[in-house]
Amino acid sequence: MQLHRDHERLRAAGLGLHVIGNGAPMWIAGFRETTGYDGPLYTDPSLAVYRAAELRSGLRTVLTLGTLARTVGSLRRGFRQGKTAGAALQQGGALVISRGGEILWHQVSAGPGDNATADEILGAVRASL
Repeated sequence: MQLHRDHERLRAAGLGLHVIGNGAPMWIAGFRETTGYDGPLYTDPSLAVYRAAELRSGLRTVLTLGTLARTVGSLRRGFRQGKTAGAALQQGGALVISRGGEILWHQVSAGPGDNATADEILGAVRASL
């Protein structure tokens, strides 16, 4: 699972990965089972964290040519969308935050499948040192 592999790579580099979802707490176990992710995992059904991080949401984030291209690419690589838990139109993102709470890097997903890679996150950390 990609999230599990990325978590291991970031952990090996001395970084912590914290995942925040928007589903109900009852879906956490299923997320862990599906992804293999064993790190810190939180859920915020109120979407307060998503709003604070200024992440995107809405039908316009899903109905784009970029989303179609990423979907076709994912299907070709064997990925399949499971059951959506939480706000289906809410897009994610990634933040690199210093121990002091300063945001060092902020990636906002344009749509489904537009996720930061471990290499991008590591590059952002290295650039901020």
